[in-house]
Amino acid sequence: MSVFSRRGIRPPGAPRSIRPPRQLIGSSPVRPATADGEPTAPTRPSPPAGSTPRNSHGLNQPPRNTGSLPQYVSSRRRSRTLPAGIIAVAAVVIVCASVLGNRFGSATEAEITPSPASPTPRTVNAVVEPPAQTGCSTTAVLDTPTDPTGWAEEWRLDSGRGDLLDVPNWQAFSAGDCLVIVSERHLDTPAKVTGYHLTSTGAEELWTRSGDDPDGKDINRLYPGEYAQWWGGYLATGRLLLDPSTGDLTQAPWADESGVVISIAEELAINCRHAYSSSAATCSAWDWNDGNPSQRWKQDYEEDMVYPTIGFGMSGNVQDGSLVANTESDAENTRTYTLMSLADGSLHGNWPRSTDAGGFPVFIPARDGWLLLSKSQNQAALITSGGEEGQPFPVIAELPTVLLTDGELPMLAQLRAAYRDGDFDWADVVLQCRDTSACTLNGNEVDLPESVLIDTYLQGGYYQRMAALTADGRSLVLRSRPNVNAWAIVFDTESGEVLVPEYSQDRSKGRALVRTTDDLILMGVDSEVIAYTPS
Repeated sequence: MSVFSRRGIRPPGAPRSIRPPRQLIGSSPVRPATADGEPTAPTRPSPPAGSTPRNSHGLNQPPRNTGSLPQYVSSRRRSRTLPAGIIAVAAVVIVCASVLGNRFGSATEAEITPSPASPTPRTVNAVVEPPAQTGCSTTAVLDTPTDPTGWAEEWRLDSGRGDLLDVPNWQAFSAGDCLVIVSERHLDTPAKVTGYHLTSTGAEELWTRSGDDPDGKDINRLYPGEYAQWWGGYLATGRLLLDPSTGDLTQAPWADESGVVISIAEELAINCRHAYSSSAATCSAWDWNDGNPSQRWKQDYEEDMVYPTIGFGMSGNVQDGSLVANTESDAENTRTYTLMSLADGSLHGNWPRSTDAGGFPVFIPARDGWLLLSKSQNQAALITSGGEEGQPFPVIAELPTVLLTDGELPMLAQLRAAYRDGDFDWADVVLQCRDTSACTLNGNEVDLPESVLIDTYLQGGYYQRMAALTADGRSLVLRSRPNVNAWAIVFDTESGEVLVPEYSQDRSKGRALVRTTDDLILMGVDSEVIAYTPS
């Protein structure tokens, strides 16, 4: 066995992704709970007009450190994922805007000279249409064995871009049978983007584009961002949408508002602009609508920044669910967590964020809300999707690491039973780690290499939102950490055996978890993309 999979890692009957199951991002039968964990009367949200469910592609984008807001204009040393990373059905892309003034360099930077020889220059398409998907398709499902018993390394691809830690670094994104490798412009080094078609034996190059081509001006403007992901079959890269099959570029419907693209799924995009000058912080939501994007809502906020984060998951569905968001107010010198409604962009609740030694409160996701674990980790409270907070209660001494029921996230009432009373009888998967190298999985002892898990994340309940089951329920796949510099750990749910890639202990090479789905898991290691498949 190995740590990767080939068909969207998911519970039986759930979407092909390593993220909360279908009910969390599409039409959901889950009844919203009260702050005390009791379900209310059922509701049936209506999807937006013209909306059609799509297949998603797993959490191809890794959860990021949710304790601080992103640095929009800093240079980044990333080893990118696909995000699945710990990605189908309905999907969400979030575009968070800020002033990117010096992102691509100032006027004093060295100019990039176009190369003299190139095919006919390509222009940016002004009208959004469904991508070609001729060379590859983001909805394709790769072939897998009928009854796989494990995982094995299948192939390797040299990116030709050097180590992930080098500057400029590179990122990889994958969905279906598509793979895109992107290195952004850095000083006088042009950007370079290459698309591949994935097969059972490797990756076949489809196209490549460079910033020094005659039509490379727009390639140099590609900005995948920290959370770049798929939207309607396109790779969202700031103001531009990239067709992974052809390399063609299309202007995003939010192109008039400079920003950074964050993706959660495939059908909804939220564009958030940081306040500046006399302008307020603003967010707007865009539905894909099968290639006919339309604006769902637009909101102005009093805060200087409102920044939704995928790190704490989503409660409910894309019609009327909610996300945890960060807010920041310069005048009041405050930084808080809040919940953003996907229905209208309104904010609900307010929980202070702190950067002191006490750490951050942790939102542990449920299907109908969140369990808020205090910074001291000795008490918790339930929070509904609408931001209603229940009474705090003490928690047990040995907190669970991962709890799943029927391959899905638990309900609020179930989380309360586990954290308050130590009742795990309702759970099908119970992972409890005493420390970073000793765990039990469904009662079986599991030994891990030292430092594979991180103690602070272990104690803070972070791994609950970084785990998913394969479709057959045999493997529990866990992200090692919430940022891109991660790897996948695979637990056999029947035997308790665990598989960790050898290179996870090599600190001298860059690493990035690119994709984790049932049919394929991709890792970026040093200069290579390594593929693992069911065997």
